[in-house]
Amino acid sequence: MTTENAAAELKYVLENSSLMIHYQPIVSILKKSVIGVEGLSRGINKDNNIIPPLELFKTAKKTQDKIALDRLCREKAAEGFMPLFQKNKDLLLFLNIDGSSITEEVVGSGFILNLISKYNLKPENTVLEIVESKVTDVASLTRFIQNYRNYGFLISLDDVGAGHSNLDRIAIAKPDIVKIDMSILRNIHIDYYKQEVFKSLVSLSKTLGALVVAEGIELEEEAIKAVELGADMLQGYYFAEPQTIEPSMLKNFNVPVRKLANHYSKYLAEKISLHKVRYKEYTDFIKNALDEISKYEEKRFDFQLLEIINNNTIFECMYILNPMGIQVSDTVTPFTNFSKHKGLMFQPAKKGEDHSLKKYYYFLRNMKLSKYITEPYISMASGNLCITMSCVFKNVEGKKYILCVDMNPEYLDI
Repeated sequence: MTTENAAAELKYVLENSSLMIHYQPIVSILKKSVIGVEGLSRGINKDNNIIPPLELFKTAKKTQDKIALDRLCREKAAEGFMPLFQKNKDLLLFLNIDGSSITEEVVGSGFILNLISKYNLKPENTVLEIVESKVTDVASLTRFIQNYRNYGFLISLDDVGAGHSNLDRIAIAKPDIVKIDMSILRNIHIDYYKQEVFKSLVSLSKTLGALVVAEGIELEEEAIKAVELGADMLQGYYFAEPQTIEPSMLKNFNVPVRKLANHYSKYLAEKISLHKVRYKEYTDFIKNALDEISKYEEKRFDFQLLEIINNNTIFECMYILNPMGIQVSDTVTPFTNFSKHKGLMFQPAKKGEDHSLKKYYYFLRNMKLSKYITEPYISMASGNLCITMSCVFKNVEGKKYILCVDMNPEYLDI
């Protein structure tokens, strides 16, 4: 399509308010209910064909009609939401705000407040959803948020974690809701690194007092993992495609919500059962290793560790420290193919190295524990993610030592 044709289509949309609004549910599995809906705009040209929103806003940017189009989208979304709200007073409406349109000239215009009043909606039921990466005027964004928050509106940051997201905007906006981008959620159930990124964003959001929506959920497994990792709400095609409002809409939306809630309950029960089995395997192995190694003097530790670790497929490394945190054994491993591309940064620790500031020693020693298990971290031995269990034992001479065992955290979710 030529630029002239695209501009003509946009002009037709603006002059005739020719927009169709589709709504997509935002749900809570823990509450087993629909929390709100997001209004998503599609332009309709004079031939009654749909104009994709990306094309519409791209053209509006070129023709300097962004603010007009943005306002029309919100107007139609509020208008369409009104009958649904009248029957469901707890339902939230998520209204998209083009971050690049938040400039000094629009702050304080009162357009959104007047819009909500016009359609008998309430500020406390309205979420203003801002794509933080599109914001160019941070000072105006701050004033915009302050103004509308004072009226009772909720503030949401959209697409957090996508592209060139600026996490400092979370601190500036102090949002009530953070929506984590679908790029992080895609296949999150099988991607440990995405899980850790998601957990970090959830932790940051909740520390600042914001609820978390996981966007773009398409698979049941993605939904379950997102809830398990701390998402308060979910959104995506798994629950429903964006659609026009119908009388049975909320009832239809609730069907996959209740189904997923039931499956999530079963998933947790199965996970707890599996956790018990794996934890017993892990602790039994450690107990047997301690029983075996404690029969020998320090000079035999290397040989015995090799025998022990070669009989398992769970652990990456084993090594022994003295009470001062100094390594007295080799770092033994059943693997011979640790990543060479990671070079000198990641190499197994050698005899004589000082581990006294490592958590698996420091907390064990200073909290007077007999066993300590770390959070996942990058192993300096392999460059892989690992957790370390450290255990105090006495050898045949009655001397105290600390056995340290590294393992892949995906095997046992501590």
